[in-house]
Amino acid sequence: MEDNDLIIVATFDFDWQAHMAQGILAEQEIPSTLDNEIFGSLYPIGFNSIGGINLRVFRRDADRAKEIIRQSKL
Repeated sequence: MEDNDLIIVATFDFDWQAHMAQGILAEQEIPSTLDNEIFGSLYPIGFNSIGGINLRVFRRDADRAKEIIRQSKL
């Protein structure tokens, strides 16, 4: 496992939640990326069946990112 690997730290049902979490992490200078974001916009009904929108960060930032997201209560 490498520190530069991207790993999932949270999964969201709605794009607005994922974008808020991404913004909160950006304020803390933690880079992140979203998976499935466009698919969720195109197919909002039944989207949760494929797993939601995944928020990924570098492994080295994962613990800090998880704590920040937990505290934000998204």
